[in-house]
Amino acid sequence: MTSCVGAEGPPRTPKAAAGGTASPSPTPSATATATATSTGSVEDAVAVAGEAVRAAAAGRNAPGSQGLLVAAESTGGALFVWETADGRFCHGASGGMTMVACVSAPHRPPVGEKPRLVRLVAMMAVGWNVVFGAEHETVESVTCDGVPVPVKDVGVMADGRRRVHALAFPDLTVGTVDVRVRRGSRVVTESLTLMTPGKGDTAQVASCGKP
Repeated sequence: MTSCVGAEGPPRTPKAAAGGTASPSPTPSATATATATSTGSVEDAVAVAGEAVRAAAAGRNAPGSQGLLVAAESTGGALFVWETADGRFCHGASGGMTMVACVSAPHRPPVGEKPRLVRLVAMMAVGWNVVFGAEHETVESVTCDGVPVPVKDVGVMADGRRRVHALAFPDLTVGTVDVRVRRGSRVVTESLTLMTPGKGDTAQVASCGKP
């Protein structure tokens, strides 16, 4: 399971995501445990996964008042994101294995002063999942080489200043997607990096835009 937490993810490997500005903040804490896989409905799988993630996120990594936000879901499990009581961003997934990772300091990555997209998580959970935030702008649509990509509205974080969204692909997908955003009366298109491939990876994996 590959997991990257925005600009504060663990040290990069050929399969780790890139595309953010490196941060001097410490590496996020992470835990992983084996769990049973749900075989019922999506709702049942999300409930089982949520219980497992909450158990793994005990103590200071527990979800704050907003609780767990569902970023991706299937009959096999779910990916969640949340903020702790002290404002730290976390993500966790369960479906065969349960993992939890949290940044070590509150309000990281910080909300910028200008409109932007910020990638928060890129990992294999329910397929290939990319979670990102939109600041000072509203996401209208996402496309991969002109083909629409469903985008999930996950919720609001960072004291209401960051709207969180999620993308899901069947398999590992590298490159960039085009994100159409609205800033007041203006509509512009931004690029969001899904993952930067390692040398020679582009022939082996799916890609969007420029690899």
